[in-house]
Amino acid sequence: MVMLTGGCLCGAVRYEAETGSKLHYYCHCSDCRRYGGGAYHAAILLSATALKVNGAVTTWTVTADSGRTVARHSCPTCSNHLFTSPWPDPIRYSLKAGTLDDPGLFKPAYEIWTASRVDWAGPAANLTGFAAGFEGDLPPWD
Repeated sequence: MVMLTGGCLCGAVRYEAETGSKLHYYCHCSDCRRYGGGAYHAAILLSATALKVNGAVTTWTVTADSGRTVARHSCPTCSNHLFTSPWPDPIRYSLKAGTLDDPGLFKPAYEIWTASRVDWAGPAANLTGFAAGFEGDLPPWD
Protein backbone atom coordinates (compact mmCIF):
# COMPACT_ATOMS: atom_id res chain seq x y z
CA MET A 1 0.00 0.00 0.00
CA VAL A 2 1.11 3.53 -0.72
CA MET A 3 -0.29 6.84 0.52
CA LEU A 4 -1.10 9.25 -2.29
CA THR A 5 -1.60 12.89 -1.38
CA GLY A 6 -2.30 15.87 -3.56
CA GLY A 7 -4.65 18.66 -4.40
CA CYS A 8 -5.65 21.49 -6.63
CA LEU A 9 -3.57 24.42 -7.82
CA CYS A 10 -4.92 26.94 -5.29
CA GLY A 11 -4.89 24.53 -2.31
CA ALA A 12 -8.62 24.76 -1.53
CA VAL A 13 -9.05 21.01 -2.16
CA ARG A 14 -6.72 18.36 -0.80
CA TYR A 15 -6.99 14.58 -1.00
CA GLU A 16 -5.34 11.43 0.25
CA ALA A 17 -5.72 7.81 -0.74
CA GLU A 18 -4.09 4.71 0.68
CA THR A 19 -4.06 2.23 -2.17
CA GLY A 20 -2.27 -0.74 -3.62
CA SER A 21 -3.55 0.01 -7.11
CA LYS A 22 -1.24 -0.96 -9.96
CA LEU A 23 -3.66 0.40 -12.54
CA HIS A 24 -1.73 3.50 -13.59
CA TYR A 25 -2.56 4.53 -17.15
CA TYR A 26 -2.73 7.01 -20.00
CA CYS A 27 -6.10 7.59 -21.66
CA HIS A 28 -6.02 8.83 -25.26
CA CYS A 29 -9.78 9.32 -25.75
CA SER A 30 -10.82 12.61 -27.30
CA ASP A 31 -12.75 13.68 -24.18
CA CYS A 32 -9.72 13.28 -21.87
CA ARG A 33 -7.43 14.89 -24.42
CA ARG A 34 -9.66 17.94 -24.85
CA TYR A 35 -10.44 18.36 -21.16
CA GLY A 36 -6.81 18.07 -20.10
CA GLY A 37 -5.43 20.10 -22.98
CA GLY A 38 -2.71 17.55 -23.71
CA ALA A 39 -2.03 14.35 -25.61
CA TYR A 40 -3.62 12.12 -22.95
CA HIS A 41 -4.99 11.88 -19.40
CA ALA A 42 -2.52 10.36 -16.89
CA ALA A 43 -4.34 8.69 -13.99
CA ILE A 44 -4.38 6.12 -11.23
CA LEU A 45 -7.54 4.05 -10.91
CA LEU A 46 -8.55 3.45 -7.30
CA SER A 47 -11.50 2.36 -5.21
CA ALA A 48 -13.94 5.07 -4.15
CA THR A 49 -13.52 3.95 -0.54
CA ALA A 50 -9.78 4.73 -0.70
CA LEU A 51 -10.18 8.42 -1.58
CA LYS A 52 -10.61 10.99 1.20
CA VAL A 53 -11.25 14.56 0.03
CA ASN A 54 -10.91 17.72 2.15
CA GLY A 55 -12.69 20.69 0.61
CA ALA A 56 -15.67 21.05 -1.68
CA VAL A 57 -15.49 19.95 -5.31
CA THR A 58 -17.60 20.89 -8.28
CA THR A 59 -18.99 17.89 -10.17
CA TRP A 60 -20.34 17.88 -13.70
CA THR A 61 -21.04 15.11 -16.17
CA VAL A 62 -20.10 14.36 -19.77
CA THR A 63 -20.67 11.51 -22.19
CA ALA A 64 -17.34 9.77 -22.78
CA ASP A 65 -16.16 8.18 -26.04
CA SER A 66 -17.36 4.86 -24.56
CA GLY A 67 -20.91 6.22 -24.44
CA ARG A 68 -20.95 6.06 -20.63
CA THR A 69 -21.68 9.06 -18.43
CA VAL A 70 -18.60 10.23 -16.54
CA ALA A 71 -18.39 12.73 -13.69
CA ARG A 72 -15.53 15.22 -13.62
CA HIS A 73 -14.58 16.57 -10.19
CA SER A 74 -12.78 19.92 -9.97
CA CYS A 75 -11.94 22.68 -7.52
CA PRO A 76 -14.69 25.32 -7.58
CA THR A 77 -12.12 28.08 -6.98
CA CYS A 78 -9.31 27.37 -9.45
CA SER A 79 -11.15 24.85 -11.72
CA ASN A 80 -8.29 22.36 -11.42
CA HIS A 81 -9.52 18.89 -12.54
CA LEU A 82 -8.70 16.39 -9.79
CA PHE A 83 -10.45 13.11 -10.53
CA THR A 84 -13.09 11.39 -12.64
CA SER A 85 -15.67 8.75 -11.75
CA PRO A 86 -18.52 6.78 -13.32
CA TRP A 87 -21.92 8.46 -12.95
CA PRO A 88 -24.14 8.20 -11.00
CA ASP A 89 -22.39 5.54 -8.88
CA PRO A 90 -18.77 6.53 -8.12
CA ILE A 91 -17.46 3.06 -7.29
CA ARG A 92 -13.97 4.07 -8.44
CA TYR A 93 -12.00 7.20 -9.22
CA SER A 94 -9.39 8.03 -11.82
CA LEU A 95 -7.07 10.31 -9.90
CA LYS A 96 -5.22 12.82 -12.10
CA ALA A 97 -1.52 12.00 -11.72
CA GLY A 98 -0.48 15.62 -12.27
CA THR A 99 -2.24 16.63 -9.03
CA LEU A 100 -0.12 14.33 -6.84
CA ASP A 101 2.26 15.94 -4.35
CA ASP A 102 4.81 13.36 -5.50
CA PRO A 103 4.16 12.69 -9.20
CA GLY A 104 7.00 10.14 -9.11
CA LEU A 105 4.51 7.73 -7.49
CA PHE A 106 2.75 7.50 -10.86
CA LYS A 107 4.07 4.39 -12.64
CA PRO A 108 2.14 3.99 -15.91
CA ALA A 109 1.69 0.41 -17.09
CA TYR A 110 -1.28 0.78 -19.48
CA GLU A 111 -2.66 3.03 -22.15
CA ILE A 112 -6.28 2.98 -23.30
CA TRP A 113 -8.16 4.36 -26.30
CA THR A 114 -4.99 4.05 -28.37
CA ALA A 115 -7.19 4.09 -31.48
CA SER A 116 -7.70 7.80 -30.67
CA ARG A 117 -4.03 8.55 -29.95
CA VAL A 118 -2.72 11.59 -31.85
CA ASP A 119 0.23 10.93 -34.15
CA TRP A 120 2.53 13.32 -32.31
CA ALA A 121 2.09 11.32 -29.07
CA GLY A 122 3.49 8.01 -30.26
CA PRO A 123 3.12 4.76 -28.32
CA ALA A 124 4.68 4.76 -24.88
CA ALA A 125 7.44 2.19 -24.37
CA ASN A 126 6.64 -0.99 -22.46
CA LEU A 127 2.96 -0.22 -21.78
CA THR A 128 0.08 -2.62 -22.37
CA GLY A 129 -2.24 -0.90 -24.81
CA PHE A 130 -5.93 -1.26 -25.61
CA ALA A 131 -7.61 0.22 -28.70
CA ALA A 132 -10.62 1.22 -26.59
CA GLY A 133 -11.17 0.81 -22.82
CA PHE A 134 -9.57 -1.74 -20.50
CA GLU A 135 -10.03 -5.40 -21.45
CA GLY A 136 -9.28 -8.79 -19.90
CA ASP A 137 -7.56 -9.55 -16.64
CA LEU A 138 -6.24 -6.46 -14.94
CA PRO A 139 -4.48 -5.93 -11.62
CA PRO A 140 -6.60 -4.91 -8.63
CA TRP A 141 -7.34 -1.21 -8.29
CA ASP A 142 -8.22 -1.11 -4.62
